[in-house]
Amino acid sequence: MSARETILETIRRHKPERGSRKPDFRIPLPVPDFGPDPPQDPVDLFIHRLSQVHATCEIVRRWSRIPDAVSRYLANVRQPAQVVASPDEGFHRLDWGGIAIEYRAAAPPDRVSVTRACAGIAETGTVAMVSSASSPVTLNFLPETHIVVLERIRLVSSMEQFWSMPESPPRAINFITGPSKTADIEQTIVYGAHGPRRFHVLLIESG
Repeated sequence: MSARETILETIRRHKPERGSRKPDFRIPLPVPDFGPDPPQDPVDLFIHRLSQVHATCEIVRRWSRIPDAVSRYLANVRQPAQVVASPDEGFHRLDWGGIAIEYRAAAPPDRVSVTRACAGIAETGTVAMVSSASSPVTLNFLPETHIVVLERIRLVSSMEQFWSMPESPPRAINFITGPSKTADIEQTIVYGAHGPRRFHVLLIESG
């Protein structure tokens, strides 16, 4: 018997009879085991994860203290007190004092941006940014210093808990975990390769 005849005979033997149930070729997929929610406080875990990805965080007691926190941070990293911010109603109500602020999308010359996060994810130290008219995407990527305002009530333990938070389907969601970095050249980490060199979160405890 030739090789061709052997193959055909094998196919005939394994061919199901007419009227029999079709074989189920579906492959069972593994179910990811995400484990239980982190046992530690989500705030502590979030700050710890941020530090692991070369980001920083400051806890701010009240929304009205945001300008003071921004001013302190800019002084620490030796950046000018000049920022572009999301055209968010909450930012418009603040007294920014000596900080020169413009509410608009970012442009290449801008050095510092201030945005408002949709959510924070404690298990990875990630911030979720949802695009909208009051949250232009360019603010997340163009300036070399990115300051994100995150309310404590919008901090969740895991990625799965985030998906019910956007009020309507957004055009884009950006998940940001620390400043932009790459190790493409000689396995040496370089910050600011594709986005901000600095990533700072202001965690607001109360409205």
